[in-house]
Amino acid sequence: MEYIKSKIKGVSIFVAIVPLLLSWVFVVLIIRTIETFSGVLSDYLSLLLFVVLLFFMLNLLKAVRYIIIKSDKLTYYSLFRPFGKTLYFKDYIGKIVVQDVNATGRFNVIYLIDKNNRTDLRIPGIHYKKFGTIIRAIPLKSIDFKPTIKEDLKLSLTGRITIKEGRNDKKAEKKREKFMTAIQIVAVVGLLLMVLGYLLRWILG
Repeated sequence: MEYIKSKIKGVSIFVAIVPLLLSWVFVVLIIRTIETFSGVLSDYLSLLLFVVLLFFMLNLLKAVRYIIIKSDKLTYYSLFRPFGKTLYFKDYIGKIVVQDVNATGRFNVIYLIDKNNRTDLRIPGIHYKKFGTIIRAIPLKSIDFKPTIKEDLKLSLTGRITIKEGRNDKKAEKKREKFMTAIQIVAVVGLLLMVLGYLLRWILG
Protein backbone atom coordinates (compact mmCIF):
# COMPACT_ATOMS: atom_id res chain seq x y z
CA MET A 1 0.00 0.00 0.00
CA GLU A 2 1.28 3.44 -0.93
CA TYR A 3 1.33 6.29 1.51
CA ILE A 4 -1.97 8.14 1.90
CA LYS A 5 -1.34 11.76 2.82
CA SER A 6 -4.17 13.91 4.11
CA LYS A 7 -5.01 17.17 2.38
CA ILE A 8 -6.04 19.80 4.90
CA LYS A 9 -8.58 22.33 3.68
CA GLY A 10 -7.20 25.82 3.28
CA VAL A 11 -10.00 27.27 5.38
CA SER A 12 -9.05 24.96 8.27
CA ILE A 13 -5.47 26.26 8.25
CA PHE A 14 -6.76 29.84 8.25
CA VAL A 15 -9.39 29.17 10.94
CA ALA A 16 -6.73 27.51 13.15
CA ILE A 17 -5.03 30.91 13.47
CA VAL A 18 -8.06 32.28 15.36
CA PRO A 19 -8.05 29.76 18.27
CA LEU A 20 -4.25 30.06 18.39
CA LEU A 21 -4.46 33.81 18.95
CA LEU A 22 -7.40 33.44 21.35
CA SER A 23 -5.48 30.83 23.35
CA TRP A 24 -2.73 33.36 24.01
CA VAL A 25 -5.36 35.95 24.99
CA PHE A 26 -7.00 33.57 27.48
CA VAL A 27 -3.60 32.60 28.95
CA VAL A 28 -2.87 36.30 29.56
CA LEU A 29 -6.34 36.81 31.08
CA ILE A 30 -5.87 33.80 33.37
CA ILE A 31 -2.49 35.13 34.56
CA ARG A 32 -3.89 38.61 35.17
CA THR A 33 -6.92 37.20 37.02
CA ILE A 34 -4.62 35.16 39.28
CA GLU A 35 -2.36 38.20 39.90
CA THR A 36 -5.31 40.39 40.92
CA PHE A 37 -7.32 37.60 42.58
CA SER A 38 -9.22 38.91 45.61
CA GLY A 39 -11.31 35.85 46.45
CA VAL A 40 -14.71 37.28 45.50
CA LEU A 41 -17.21 35.25 43.47
CA SER A 42 -16.66 37.25 40.29
CA ASP A 43 -12.95 36.34 40.34
CA TYR A 44 -13.77 32.63 40.62
CA LEU A 45 -16.29 32.86 37.78
CA SER A 46 -13.90 34.83 35.55
CA LEU A 47 -11.08 32.35 36.14
CA LEU A 48 -13.37 29.39 35.45
CA LEU A 49 -14.66 31.00 32.25
CA PHE A 50 -11.16 31.75 30.90
CA VAL A 51 -9.96 28.21 31.72
CA VAL A 52 -12.97 26.64 29.97
CA LEU A 53 -12.50 28.86 26.91
CA LEU A 54 -8.77 28.06 26.80
CA PHE A 55 -9.55 24.32 26.99
CA PHE A 56 -12.04 24.71 24.13
CA MET A 57 -9.57 26.64 21.96
CA LEU A 58 -6.80 24.08 22.55
CA ASN A 59 -9.18 21.27 21.57
CA LEU A 60 -9.90 23.07 18.30
CA LEU A 61 -6.18 23.43 17.60
CA LYS A 62 -5.42 19.81 18.48
CA ALA A 63 -7.93 18.55 15.91
CA VAL A 64 -6.04 20.03 12.93
CA ARG A 65 -3.47 17.36 12.03
CA TYR A 66 -1.44 16.39 8.98
CA ILE A 67 -1.85 12.62 8.59
CA ILE A 68 0.16 9.98 6.75
CA ILE A 69 -1.28 6.46 6.54
CA LYS A 70 0.58 3.30 5.54
CA SER A 71 -0.51 -0.33 5.68
CA ASP A 72 0.54 -0.91 9.28
CA LYS A 73 0.62 2.54 10.85
CA LEU A 74 -0.66 6.10 10.98
CA THR A 75 1.57 9.08 11.68
CA TYR A 76 0.25 12.54 12.41
CA TYR A 77 1.75 15.97 12.95
CA SER A 78 0.14 18.92 14.70
CA LEU A 79 0.96 22.07 16.64
CA PHE A 80 1.27 19.90 19.76
CA ARG A 81 3.17 17.11 17.94
CA PRO A 82 5.54 18.99 15.58
CA PHE A 83 7.84 15.93 15.30
CA GLY A 84 4.92 13.58 14.79
CA LYS A 85 3.39 10.62 16.59
CA THR A 86 3.02 7.13 15.12
CA LEU A 87 0.18 4.75 15.93
CA TYR A 88 0.33 1.09 14.86
CA PHE A 89 -2.89 -0.53 13.68
CA LYS A 90 -1.99 -3.79 15.42
CA ASP A 91 -2.75 -1.99 18.69
CA TYR A 92 -6.37 -1.33 17.64
CA ILE A 93 -9.41 -3.54 17.03
CA GLY A 94 -11.41 -1.26 14.76
CA LYS A 95 -12.75 2.18 13.95
CA ILE A 96 -16.07 3.97 14.28
CA VAL A 97 -17.47 6.81 12.20
CA VAL A 98 -19.92 9.15 13.95
CA GLN A 99 -21.46 12.51 13.08
CA ASP A 100 -20.66 15.81 14.73
CA VAL A 101 -22.07 19.30 14.16
CA ASN A 102 -20.99 22.92 14.09
CA ALA A 103 -22.38 26.16 12.72
CA THR A 104 -21.64 25.16 9.12
CA GLY A 105 -23.39 21.78 9.26
CA ARG A 106 -22.74 18.13 10.03
CA PHE A 107 -19.58 16.17 9.33
CA ASN A 108 -18.16 12.70 9.90
CA VAL A 109 -15.56 11.95 12.56
CA ILE A 110 -13.36 8.82 12.79
CA TYR A 111 -12.25 7.34 16.10
CA LEU A 112 -9.75 4.51 16.39
CA ILE A 113 -10.77 1.86 18.95
CA ASP A 114 -8.08 0.30 21.14
CA LYS A 115 -8.02 -3.22 22.58
CA ASN A 116 -9.93 -2.05 25.66
CA ASN A 117 -12.85 -0.93 23.44
CA ARG A 118 -11.93 2.68 24.14
CA THR A 119 -11.92 5.49 21.59
CA ASP A 120 -8.47 6.90 20.90
CA LEU A 121 -7.44 9.12 18.01
CA ARG A 122 -10.14 11.54 16.78
CA ILE A 123 -10.05 12.61 13.12
CA PRO A 124 -12.75 15.19 12.23
CA GLY A 125 -13.62 15.15 8.55
CA ILE A 126 -14.41 18.86 8.44
CA HIS A 127 -10.68 19.65 8.12
CA TYR A 128 -9.86 17.32 5.20
CA LYS A 129 -10.41 17.07 1.47
CA LYS A 130 -11.60 13.66 0.21
CA PHE A 131 -12.23 12.43 3.74
CA GLY A 132 -13.61 9.15 2.42
CA THR A 133 -10.11 8.28 1.21
CA ILE A 134 -8.80 8.57 4.77
CA ILE A 135 -11.62 6.38 6.11
CA ARG A 136 -10.94 3.67 3.53
CA ALA A 137 -7.16 3.87 3.97
CA ILE A 138 -7.36 2.90 7.67
CA PRO A 139 -7.21 -0.93 7.50
CA LEU A 140 -9.37 -1.56 10.55
CA LYS A 141 -12.86 -3.04 10.60
CA SER A 142 -15.75 -0.61 10.90
CA ILE A 143 -17.64 -1.09 14.16
CA ASP A 144 -21.36 -0.36 14.20
CA PHE A 145 -21.86 2.15 17.00
CA LYS A 146 -24.44 4.86 17.69
CA PRO A 147 -23.50 7.13 20.63
CA THR A 148 -26.07 8.40 23.10
CA ILE A 149 -26.34 12.08 24.04
CA LYS A 150 -24.23 11.46 27.16
CA GLU A 151 -21.57 9.67 25.11
CA ASP A 152 -21.63 12.48 22.55
CA LEU A 153 -20.90 15.06 25.24
CA LYS A 154 -18.15 12.93 26.72
CA LEU A 155 -16.58 12.44 23.29
CA SER A 156 -16.64 16.20 22.70
CA LEU A 157 -15.04 16.98 26.06
CA THR A 158 -12.57 14.12 26.49
CA GLY A 159 -12.48 12.12 23.23
CA ARG A 160 -12.56 8.94 25.34
CA ILE A 161 -15.49 6.57 25.87
CA THR A 162 -15.97 2.79 26.01
CA ILE A 163 -18.04 1.51 23.10
CA LYS A 164 -20.43 -1.43 22.78
CA GLU A 165 -20.57 -2.88 19.30
CA GLY A 166 -23.86 -3.40 17.50
CA ARG A 167 -26.05 -1.42 19.90
CA ASN A 168 -29.18 -0.23 18.08
CA ASP A 169 -31.44 1.86 20.29
CA LYS A 170 -33.78 3.72 17.94
CA LYS A 171 -35.29 5.81 20.74
CA ALA A 172 -31.84 6.97 21.90
CA GLU A 173 -30.86 7.64 18.30
CA LYS A 174 -33.89 9.90 17.78
CA LYS A 175 -33.04 11.81 20.96
CA ARG A 176 -29.48 12.24 19.73
CA GLU A 177 -30.75 13.48 16.36
CA LYS A 178 -32.87 16.13 18.08
CA PHE A 179 -29.95 17.06 20.33
CA MET A 180 -27.60 17.49 17.35
CA THR A 181 -30.19 19.65 15.59
CA ALA A 182 -30.53 21.83 18.70
CA ILE A 183 -26.74 22.18 19.00
CA GLN A 184 -26.51 23.18 15.34
CA ILE A 185 -29.24 25.83 15.79
CA VAL A 186 -27.48 27.25 18.85
CA ALA A 187 -24.17 27.33 16.96
CA VAL A 188 -25.74 29.13 13.98
CA VAL A 189 -27.54 31.65 16.22
CA GLY A 190 -24.32 32.26 18.17
CA LEU A 191 -22.37 32.85 14.94
CA LEU A 192 -25.04 35.23 13.60
CA LEU A 193 -25.10 37.19 16.87
CA MET A 194 -21.31 37.50 16.80
CA VAL A 195 -21.38 38.78 13.20
CA LEU A 196 -24.23 41.15 14.05
CA GLY A 197 -22.26 42.46 17.04
CA TYR A 198 -19.24 43.22 14.83
CA LEU A 199 -21.44 44.94 12.25
CA LEU A 200 -23.14 47.13 14.85
CA ARG A 201 -19.80 48.05 16.37
CA TRP A 202 -18.48 48.95 12.90
CA ILE A 203 -21.61 50.97 11.98
CA LEU A 204 -21.82 52.82 15.28
CA GLY A 205 -18.09 53.46 15.25
